[in-house]
Amino acid sequence: MKKRKWLKRLCITLGVIVALYLVLFLVNVLVNVSLRKYIKTFAPVEYSADRIVPVEENGYITITTDGDLRIMHITDVHLGGGFWTYKNDKKTIYEVITMLQKEKPDIVICGGDNTYCLIPPGYNGSGTFNNKMVAKTFIDIFDHEQVYFTTVFGNHDTEAMDYASRQDIGDLYASDYSEYCFFKQDFTDLDAPSVPSVTNQFIRVKNTAGEVVKLIMLIDSNDYVDKSFMATVKGKYDVIHDAQVDWAAETVKKLSLEAGLPEGEYVPTITFMHIPIGEYRTALDDLIEEVKDDKGNIIEFKQKNNPVDTEFISGVWDEKVCYGGLNRTDKTPDKLDNFFEVLCENMGAVEAIFCGHDHVNNAVVKYKGVLLAYGYSVDNEAYGDKIMKSGTQRGACVITIKPDGSFTQEHKNSYTDYGVERDKFVDVYMDKPLYPDDLRTVK
Repeated sequence: MKKRKWLKRLCITLGVIVALYLVLFLVNVLVNVSLRKYIKTFAPVEYSADRIVPVEENGYITITTDGDLRIMHITDVHLGGGFWTYKNDKKTIYEVITMLQKEKPDIVICGGDNTYCLIPPGYNGSGTFNNKMVAKTFIDIFDHEQVYFTTVFGNHDTEAMDYASRQDIGDLYASDYSEYCFFKQDFTDLDAPSVPSVTNQFIRVKNTAGEVVKLIMLIDSNDYVDKSFMATVKGKYDVIHDAQVDWAAETVKKLSLEAGLPEGEYVPTITFMHIPIGEYRTALDDLIEEVKDDKGNIIEFKQKNNPVDTEFISGVWDEKVCYGGLNRTDKTPDKLDNFFEVLCENMGAVEAIFCGHDHVNNAVVKYKGVLLAYGYSVDNEAYGDKIMKSGTQRGACVITIKPDGSFTQEHKNSYTDYGVERDKFVDVYMDKPLYPDDLRTVK
C-alpha cells in the first residue's frame, strides 16, 4: 500500500514537472515569435546599390573595395529570448537596430555572447535553455536589417545546460537560415580538451587590383575548461588552444604568400575574440599599481609613472580583466596561451586585437606595439543591478580599414553618438570607479 502511494506521488510529481516544462517551452516559443515580429516593425538599413558584398574566393571570405571598409564591432548583446527577459530583449533589439541604422556599417563582427540562455533567477537568466531558438532570433535582427555579419562565440552562447552544442550553433550561423551571415568555419579543434573550437575564420580585404591590404582573423576564445556546471559557476575560462594558434599562424603565412609577399613578411592582421587573452591583464598591471593594506586588501590604485611596455590610449576599466585561464596560478597571465607570443611577437603579423566579455571595460591600450582594445557591450540583462547610472557602457566600436591597409577605431556610445533614447533603457554603470580618474577618460 505504501509503495503504491509512493509511486502515485512520484507520477504526480513527474507529471507536474513535464507539464511545467511544456508550458515554459510554449511560452518561450511565443516570446521569440513576438520578438521576431518586433524586429519586423523596423525599416531595413538603406544601402546603395553598389554596397560591399562579402563573397567566397578560393576557400576564404573576401571583401573587395577601393574605398574604406567600415566594420561595426558589436559584442555581448546577451539576447535572452525567454519570458524573464522579454522586456529587456526588446530594449536590446531596439538599441542594436538603432545603431545599425545610424551607422550603416559595411559589415558587422559580433563579438560573442550573442545569446544568454539560463533559467532564472540565478545569474539573471532568461527562462529558457533553447539557445538555438534564441540564436535564430538574434540572426533575424541582421537579416531583417539586411546587414552582412559574422561572429565569434563567447562563453554564454552555448552554456553547459543549453539545448544546442557549440558545433550545432556554429552550423546554424553557417547554414542557409541566414541570407546575410557570412560566417564560415575555417578550422575546428576536434581534439580540444573542453569543447570543439568552432568560430575560427579568416577574411581577406583586397582592392580591385587584387592587392590584399588586410587580413581579419576571428578566433574562438572558447568558453570553460569543461562543460560542468561548476566550471561555469566558478568562471573557469578556457584559453586559446595551441592547435588554433598553429592554424592561425599557418593560415597567415599561406594567405600572405598567396598575396605575393616574400616569405617572412605578412599581411597586417586584426583579430577579434571574445574573452581577452592574458596580455590584457599584463598591460593593465604595467599601467596600474595596486596599493594594499597589511591584510592584503586593495585600498587604492595608482598610475605608474613609467610603464615599460604599455601606452594608454582611451577608455576605462570598471571591472577586473577576466582573461582566459583566470583561475590558474601555475603561470602568469601572459603565459597561459601562446597566441600573442606567436602571432604578435614572433611573426609581427597581428597588429590589433578586439575583445568583449568584460562588459564595463572599454579601454584601449598599445602593448608591445600591438593595439589591445575592448569593444562596447550591449548587455541589458546579465549584469543586472550592477549596471547602474552613467551612460558610458553601451554602444559599438567602429573600425575603419583604409585603402592603404591602415585603420582607425572609434568607440561610439548608444546614447550620445547614436541618439538611443535613455528612457527606453536602464542607465549604465559607473557609480564606483576602480581605477584613477586620469585613466578613465572616455574617448
